[in-house]
Amino acid sequence: MNLGTHENEVVLDAESYLREHKILDLFEDLLTIVCHKQPENLEQFLVDVLKQRKEHGSRSIVYNEAELQNIFLLFDLKSEGHISKEQCKEALKTLANSEFHFKQTDSDSIPDKVDLFTFIKLCDELLGIRPR
Repeated sequence: MNLGTHENEVVLDAESYLREHKILDLFEDLLTIVCHKQPENLEQFLVDVLKQRKEHGSRSIVYNEAELQNIFLLFDLKSEGHISKEQCKEALKTLANSEFHFKQTDSDSIPDKVDLFTFIKLCDELLGIRPR
């Protein structure tokens, strides 16, 4: 067996493992949370986040309801109480914390007009963001 071929197989196996177990998404999510929260005790913070993910699934709680409302209001500049489907997609993209979540923003389940309640619901359903 050629040494180069063996190294390629190892790399391919590693890439497959990372994809299968969504390791890169996990690290991307953790990095986003760390940058947002900027904890003093990084190690304990990461341990706590991982424990929370283990207990409650991979939904990452990064935003509170007021922050989600502010994002919505940035796109509802005319204060109409709703935003368009395209505006909603753009607002969701600002909240996406991984490539997977970014792709979720192109969902067909987004209605033509989105009010604040629906926006917060979509944040949960598409991005796993549940306000605390």
